[in-house]
Amino acid sequence: MGFPIMMLLAASALFCDEATQTNVAPTGDALQGVWYLSGGEADGNVLSQAELKDGKLEIQGDHYTVMLAEIGKLEGTQKLGVAEDVKTIDATNETNGEKEKTCLGIYEVNGDEFRVILAPAGEARPTKFETAPGSGQWMHVWKRVK
Repeated sequence: MGFPIMMLLAASALFCDEATQTNVAPTGDALQGVWYLSGGEADGNVLSQAELKDGKLEIQGDHYTVMLAEIGKLEGTQKLGVAEDVKTIDATNETNGEKEKTCLGIYEVNGDEFRVILAPAGEARPTKFETAPGSGQWMHVWKRVK
């Protein structure tokens, strides 16, 4: 199974529609730094070792860079927020002129683990950390590089 380009924005990575925000947006400090891809799934399927290989995410401010062996380098911006009791992320890919494609998602940070799930551009924000067949959603689990 290959990575769809928008799946890689997970690093990706990250952000939310301001109209749905009910609380002050997180600062994103917990996401800053370098991460490696340790697990995930797409469309209800666990990512293979080939898909995980050399997966790297770097977050500086609101900018992210994702490197994946099968895809290459993707860059974009992220916007963090809070809707109800969930941390939200809106990730906008800026690679290959795709600035208008923003993916909505949710994320959580637990120590040195960052988990994010994103929907394809134009689709509703996921509500839980699991994907279903045919959903087009992808989830990445990132571990902080120390």
